Amino acid sequence: MAVRRRLVVAAVAVALLSLVLNNVAAFTPSWVLQALEDGRKRSVGLWRMCPVAERARDEAGAGQRGQGARHRCETLGWGSEYAGFQESRSTVKLQFDMMRACNLMATVALTAGQLIFLLGLMELPFVTQDSQWWEEAIAALFQLASFVLVIGLVTFYRIGPYTHLSYSCYVDIAACLLATLSAAMLIWNILHQRDDCLAPRVIVISRSLAAPFRPRLDNDYVESPC
Repeated sequence: MAVRRRLVVAAVAVALLSLVLNNVAAFTPSWVLQALEDGRKRSVGLWRMCPVAERARDEAGAGQRGQGARHRCETLGWGSEYAGFQESRSTVKLQFDMMRACNLMATVALTAGQLIFLLGLMELPFVTQDSQWWEEAIAALFQLASFVLVIGLVTFYRIGPYTHLSYSCYVDIAACLLATLSAAMLIWNILHQRDDCLAPRVIVISRSLAAPFRPRLDNDYVESPC
């Protein structure tokens, strides 16, 4: 039982790291790097769009304050059409809307799994660590998070020839892999859990052990696998 609980704690810790990485990737403006028709470049994230830093510094050094204000980061929302050079606006809109939705769903699922784990530690009457559904619910939520992240990331498999994935996308890929790992750990634990593990630890010693030594094939010492 103690080994099983330690594995659950390890899986939840991995999922917590996945939650942190997923949110870091969401709120940074470096999801893709786009090239525009006039040669400028900009970095577009899920919720913010910023110009490339080198371009902004050059213009600030040249004293173009009026234009410099236009090169500050802009907040993005649902249905944003910030397409790059030779990119379809409808495709870009679908890509980012899908990733925004999947990112939010993964965040909710990972957070809900963490909350269910904490409720189990508090040993409330309606949810305990010995509840049959406790570990299964956590595993299902982590698996849901990894599934929706895969769906969102797949939408970026076709991007324009002048657009490149930036580091935030790879951070979210790492978050997806960690969520998958945490779910796999819990599923493996559930599949290898025996029904007698729910009972207290039992050691059964056969009376034949007290008899004089004699060769025998049967194992007279039986210990609970838990």
